[in-house]
Amino acid sequence: MSKLDALVQSINKEWKEDIAAKGIKRIDTQKIPFTSSRLNYMTYGGIPRGFLIEFAGENNGGKTTTALDVCKNAQILFQKEWETELSNTQDAKRKEYLEARGPQKVFYADCENTLDEDWARLLGVDVDDMYIIKPQTQAAEDIFQMLLDAIETDEVGLCVIDSLGVMMSKQAYEKDMNEKTYGGISMPLTLFSKKASLLCRKTLCTVIGINQERDNLNSPYGGKITTGGQAWKFNCTCRFSFAKGDYIDAAGNHLNRSCDTPAGNKVMVSIVKTKAFKPNRRTGFYTLMYDYGVDEIFDLVEVAMKYGIIQKSGAWFTFCDIETGEIVTDESGKDIKIQGLPNVIKFIKEDEIMLEELKEQVNIQMGV
Repeated sequence: MSKLDALVQSINKEWKEDIAAKGIKRIDTQKIPFTSSRLNYMTYGGIPRGFLIEFAGENNGGKTTTALDVCKNAQILFQKEWETELSNTQDAKRKEYLEARGPQKVFYADCENTLDEDWARLLGVDVDDMYIIKPQTQAAEDIFQMLLDAIETDEVGLCVIDSLGVMMSKQAYEKDMNEKTYGGISMPLTLFSKKASLLCRKTLCTVIGINQERDNLNSPYGGKITTGGQAWKFNCTCRFSFAKGDYIDAAGNHLNRSCDTPAGNKVMVSIVKTKAFKPNRRTGFYTLMYDYGVDEIFDLVEVAMKYGIIQKSGAWFTFCDIETGEIVTDESGKDIKIQGLPNVIKFIKEDEIMLEELKEQVNIQMGV
């Protein structure tokens, strides 16, 4: 054994963790998927687990709605993981611990005190199984410590902070209105992001920090800035920007901004920073319907077309089997050919088997 190999061995022994090694051990990043296939396509499968993530954007841009959508899918994922581990483990103590703990939980810091329970339920979130804190007079330092304590239990798989922009440091909270304060929450957020990034990698907990984009008044070129300073941005593995897109009717047709009764709107999404997947799909959108939340079928059809699962020729659409390259047929053996995108969406909505097969094929192509 060389001296260097012996040193690596002693480091791991001293810290009781495999923190040093020769070469890189490939670890596939686990992800929490979005409901929207478009967002899963952009992110190669969803939100990376065990990291800090920022959802920033303008007011009413879709940040909280997207975070709640991630909460819903996280709850489904945590339940499946818990059931799988519980049925497979042979360790009696581990099984007893899992039964007592249950699935990992979502921890939601509603700093704005504006979480709409009905909207969250409409999006599919099990609000009754989510831990929610609604700070009243607590400063940013207090809230961040609550979050760190929650992550450290190893029972939390997802934390959401809604939002960073309304937080106030102890220094600012204790001063009078006519006294100046400097730095905002930059110092406590810097410390939190450094501590949380280490804890998250250890516990596989994901932290989503919702942030507000504001006009940069200090720059002659304008532009947008976010709260919290540079350290938070640096420690975030991914940063997303959201904006409200066009209004749409029930069929997905675009409406003008002055319409009275839209059925939904497009949520515009751009990836500002990523270290978890290739940055070659930086912009996109998903479809939000006010009656039932994220419309997965609109987005599913779009992504299926990108992968060639649904093929378009003029105004006609056909379904293709990726493995064989053949056109999918109906029960009578005729090729399934549908004219017009609205009819394609209607067909998929009415055929649950086709919907599930389409989702499965898209997920296989995306590696989800």
